[in-house]
Amino acid sequence: MKKLFAFTAMALAAAGAHAQDFPGGKPITIVVPFAAGGPTDRVARDLAEAMQKPLG
Repeated sequence: MKKLFAFTAMALAAAGAHAQDFPGGKPITIVVPFAAGGPTDRVARDLAEAMQKPLG
């Protein structure tokens, strides 16, 4: 009985998460913990530009 209850609770929780809009119309913030202009910053900027079209 406990397993059935746990499975039902997980199924209902997953259904609620699936129904939500991603990212809810809010901008996504990418935090780069290194100095601007470095290689990590460049990769993050390129990645953000590439993700802009598919995510809207």
